[in-house]
Amino acid sequence: MQAPSRGLGLGLALVAAALVGGCAHAPTPADQTEERRIAVANGWLLGRSLGLGTATPLAFVHGVGGTHHLFEPQLQAFRNGRRVLGFDQRGCGGSADAPGGEYDLDTRVRDLTLLLDVLRVDAMVLVSHGTGGQVVARYAERNPDRVLGLVLIDPVSDDAEARRIADLPDADLRTAVDHWLGELLEGAQPETGDKVREAVRQARIPAMRAMLSDAASSDLTASLAAYPGPVLILAAPDERLPAPLRPGIDVRRLNSGSHWSPLDAADEVEAALRDFVRPIDEAALRRRRSR
Repeated sequence: MQAPSRGLGLGLALVAAALVGGCAHAPTPADQTEERRIAVANGWLLGRSLGLGTATPLAFVHGVGGTHHLFEPQLQAFRNGRRVLGFDQRGCGGSADAPGGEYDLDTRVRDLTLLLDVLRVDAMVLVSHGTGGQVVARYAERNPDRVLGLVLIDPVSDDAEARRIADLPDADLRTAVDHWLGELLEGAQPETGDKVREAVRQARIPAMRAMLSDAASSDLTASLAAYPGPVLILAAPDERLPAPLRPGIDVRRLNSGSHWSPLDAADEVEAALRDFVRPIDEAALRRRRSR
C-alpha cells in the first residue's frame, strides 16, 4: 500500500475535524477497533485505538520498516480493561509519506506527541521494538510526567552495520536492508519472517534511512539516563544490549526467538509486560481512590 505524499491540505483538515468531533463523546467499542487516519504535522498516520477500561494505556511504536501489526499479539492480549494504541510511523505501512522528506527523529517524536494528544491519552506506558526505542526514549525524556514506564523490546543502538547501510544510495539501500533483516531473522519462525518482509516491502526508502540512522546513533542511552521512571528492556537470547545503561533499568533475556520477539516470543513478552504494568496499574488505582 503506497500512501500519498502530496495534496494533503484539505484531507488533513477533514481528518482533523472528524477526529475532534469524534473526541467530543465517550468512545464506543466500534470506535475503538477500526484503523483510521490520524492527522499529524505534515501528514497523517494510520493507527488503531483498541479496548476500553481504566487500567494504564499502552502505546506501541515499531522499528525500521515495521508496522503496528507486528505488535498484534500484544494489542489483542492487552485490549481487555485498558486502551492500547498502535500506529504506523510516517513512511511505513499505511501511513503517509512525509512532504519535504521530514523523517528525522525529532519529527517522529512530534508525531507521537500529536497522536497521543489527538487521542487524549494523558499518561501511558510506552512499548517499543527496535529503533522505536529511540522514539519512545526521546519522548519520555521530554515528557516524563506523561510516561509512567518504558518497555524497550530488542532495542538497537550504536549499530555499525545500520550506519553503513544508512549512507548507501537509494538504489542499493533496499537490497542492503533485506540482507540486514535476513541476519536479524535468523532463528525466527517462518510466519514471523513473512510478516516482517511484507511490512518492509511497504516501507519507503527515506523513512528506512532515517530509522537506520537512529539505529546507528548512541543517543538512546542518554535519553534513558535522563528519564527517571521505570524502564524494562526485553532482549532475545543473542541480542546486543545498548550500553552504558543507568542503574535501575531492568534487563531480561527472553528464552527464544529472533530480533522480532513481539512475534516470536509473544507469550514471554506478554508475561513480562503484565509483570511490569501491574505495579503501575496499582499505583494509578490508589491515586484515583485517594481523590
